Amino acid sequence: MQKSEVREILWELDSARRRLLRPYFLEIGLTLGEGQPRILRWLAEHGPMSQRELADACRLDVTTMSRTLDRLAEAGYLERERNPECRRSHLISLTPAGREKAQQVIDGFRIVDERLLAGFRENEAKEILAGLRRMLKNLESAPAIEADSGSGTDGKDFAL
Repeated sequence: MQKSEVREILWELDSARRRLLRPYFLEIGLTLGEGQPRILRWLAEHGPMSQRELADACRLDVTTMSRTLDRLAEAGYLERERNPECRRSHLISLTPAGREKAQQVIDGFRIVDERLLAGFRENEAKEILAGLRRMLKNLESAPAIEADSGSGTDGKDFAL
């Protein structure tokens, strides 16, 4: 096994997941690249929160989050209310239409999750999840890669 195979299969998995979800989300009026589905799901599962908390939870930068929240608010899926704990911030919450849309998102994610793990026994799925969490922890605790790190590669291993 070459170590680069892990990175490649993770990229292919994400591409396949997006390929399955994109038409579904477009059909229900959402765009995948802006994080709209993730935002709606997160709010449905965790309730109202500040824009900063939501950006952190969804792993989106503040600028992208702001634009996406504006679009979701214009569509009638969420609202901003003054945060009683902080006068300078707002709490983001779902409207009734937003809750319905979030349920459609959750249903779409559930279908993809079922397809992703089809044929795996529960213990196999748990082992995969444990391995993926370990990989995530490895990357989150690693320092950033620098261009002059002297890796000795021709750069192919660092292709996104």
